[in-house]
Amino acid sequence: MNSLSMTNGFTFERCKQVIRRTFEMNKRTYALGFGGAFVGLYSIWLLVMLFGFSPEGSETSAMILGVGILVYHVAGYVLTATIFSELQSPDSASQLLTLPATSGEKLFSSWVITFVLYTFVSFFVLTVLLLLMFVTGDFFIGQSVNLADSAAATDPLQNTLSYMLFNSVFMLGAVYFRGNNFLKTAFSILLFFLFLGIQGIILINLFGSGTMQSFTIRPPIFLQNLEHAALWFQAIYTLPLTALFLVFSYFRLKNRQVV
Repeated sequence: MNSLSMTNGFTFERCKQVIRRTFEMNKRTYALGFGGAFVGLYSIWLLVMLFGFSPEGSETSAMILGVGILVYHVAGYVLTATIFSELQSPDSASQLLTLPATSGEKLFSSWVITFVLYTFVSFFVLTVLLLLMFVTGDFFIGQSVNLADSAAATDPLQNTLSYMLFNSVFMLGAVYFRGNNFLKTAFSILLFFLFLGIQGIILINLFGSGTMQSFTIRPPIFLQNLEHAALWFQAIYTLPLTALFLVFSYFRLKNRQVV
């Protein structure tokens, strides 16, 4: 790894070095994770198709891709929650804290790994899986797999936006908590939604269900007539919230920074 001088400014060269360092330390884990998920999903699809549990190859493929999306979310949150695992150990914390990179560069590098690169590789693996199911179904099993219908099960834009938001939440948990970051962050999210649910029940009991209907969250008027209004509305609230959680993560990491 090249030696880089430490400056106060943000540089992409140092970010690249931090990303390379993370990959070098975890490349075996990443390879086993993606490879295991790919082989596992394909094996399940193959067993279902061979033993005739489902009459439609496209339906089975869509189901497997749906499971793949679930794995994409859960595995990604685990990856994000453990991206700063070095901070949790006294033996390794000094190595990360004294790394010649600013807090912003470390956070940006971690976000690139856990969101940008992880999402790209995940959907690439799912695409390869879909093509393999298509070839296997058509040429070896005798059941056709509709690529368009099966691919629609992944809903890449909506799932990417959803993952981006919760990725930033788990990023904050990775920096904020000390040990068991994934479980503590997941529990905090659960408590938050439980709190919202309790507040909703209280408001309904106080004002009545008819009154509360007027408080239903709807897309803005200028989006209600658009074909993809729900997606645009999701993007409108996802992007600011994601930026907010990343800012919180930055200041938390900066408070623990040495250089």
